[in-house]
Amino acid sequence: MNVFCGIDLGSTTTKAVLLDEQGKILGRGITNSRSNYSLAADIARDEAFIGARFTLIDRELSQLGDTEQQSVQ
Repeated sequence: MNVFCGIDLGSTTTKAVLLDEQGKILGRGITNSRSNYSLAADIARDEAFIGARFTLIDRELSQLGDTEQQSVQ
């Protein structure tokens, strides 16, 4: 799976978003920029990747639930 990461470096906060191939949001991250922009970008990116893992798990569980409901009917 290809993913795309966008990072917004601001003077007070740094934000990151991770998108899948269809442009759907997988994860988001935000942190204080302080004066170390490199570190802030790394932290926001890492938070976005962690959020993406939870999103992908949720998608898989939803698909399993749909499959189980179809087999019961």
